Amino acid sequence: MAFENAAEQQATVRGLRAALRAGRLPHAMLFLGSEGTGRLDVARELARALLCRAAEAPDDYCGDCQDCRLCQAGRHPDCEELGLPPGRQLFPIKAVQNVQATASLRPVRGPRRVFIIRDADRMSIDAANCFLKTLEEPPGGCVFVLLAASLRDIPQTIVSRCRIVRFANLPADVLERRLQESGMEARDASWLARRAWGSPGLAERLRSAGLAEFNRQMVERLLHVTTKQNFALSDWFLENAPGAGPAGRDDLQELLECALAYYRDAALAAASGRAECDLFNAFAEEQVRGAAAGASPDAFLDRADVVLEAIERVGANANRRLALDDLFTRLGRLEEPPT
Repeated sequence: MAFENAAEQQATVRGLRAALRAGRLPHAMLFLGSEGTGRLDVARELARALLCRAAEAPDDYCGDCQDCRLCQAGRHPDCEELGLPPGRQLFPIKAVQNVQATASLRPVRGPRRVFIIRDADRMSIDAANCFLKTLEEPPGGCVFVLLAASLRDIPQTIVSRCRIVRFANLPADVLERRLQESGMEARDASWLARRAWGSPGLAERLRSAGLAEFNRQMVERLLHVTTKQNFALSDWFLENAPGAGPAGRDDLQELLECALAYYRDAALAAASGRAECDLFNAFAEEQVRGAAAGASPDAFLDRADVVLEAIERVGANANRRLALDDLFTRLGRLEEPPT
C-alpha cells in the first residue's frame, strides 16, 4: 500500500490521499520540513501512485506492474528526480532549463510526468526566475514536487504558485528511540532528540559533530562558573568551533545554544522544585536540580538572556573572542555572591 512507511506523517498523507482520490492534486507542491522527516520518501510514493496505471484506487499503486518496478528501481522515464549538484552551493540555471526541456515533451509511458526537485531552497536567483516561468505556464500532465527545509530562501513568487505540504518534526521520544536503535547511548539520544527539536537530519548532523559529548562536558563546566574561568571557557568554546567565516560562526552558535538549553533547564528546575519536569539534560538532572535548589527561576533566565545576546552578537559577525570573553565574564559575575 502506498505511503505505509510514513507513520509519523499521517495527517500529511491523508491530505495527499484525499487529493488523489478527488483528482484535485495540484500541479506544483512544496514539501516543507526538515531533513529526515520523510519528505523524499513520500514524494517518491506519490510519484508511484501517479504513474501506476494498474492500481485499484487512485491513491495507491499495485507494486507489480512495469511502471511500479521502474519507479522502485529509480528508472521510470516519466519520473525525474534531481537535487543540488555535488560541489555546488546553489542550484544552477542549467538544471532548471533541463527540467523545462523534458517537461515540454510528451510522457513516454503514460499520461503524466513527475519531477521531484530536492534542495528547492538552494536555487540561484536566475534558476528560480527560470523555474517560475514553468510554474506560471505548466505543461499539461506534469506534476512538480519541490522539497525544502524552509521558506526563507524561496522567492515568494514560487511559493505562491505551489501548495505547501508541511512535514512535522518527529516527537522527541520517537527520534530518541531511533537514535538508540542506531547505537547511540540512551543519555545522549535523549538529549540529542530534544536539542534537535525532533529533526532527524539535524540530529544526525549534531551527532556527527560530536555535540553530545561537548554538551556533557559543558554542563559540568557551567555548574560552577566564576570570573576566574572566563578566558578558559572562551578558549574551550573556540577550540570546539575552530572554523572561520560563516561555517565557524554557525558552529559557535550551536555550542552556545547548548548553554542556552542548560540555563532553560535550570530555570525550569528552580520553578518546579522537586516536581517532575522535562529537561533537555535529563542525564544530569540531579546536578541541575542541585544548582537550581533555593534559587529563583529569574536568576537563570537572566543568564539565558546573556547567552542569547552572545548568540545574536556572533550571528551579527562580532569578534567571536570578545563576544565569548564578555559572555563568561558576565555569567561569572551573576554566579558570584554580591559583595
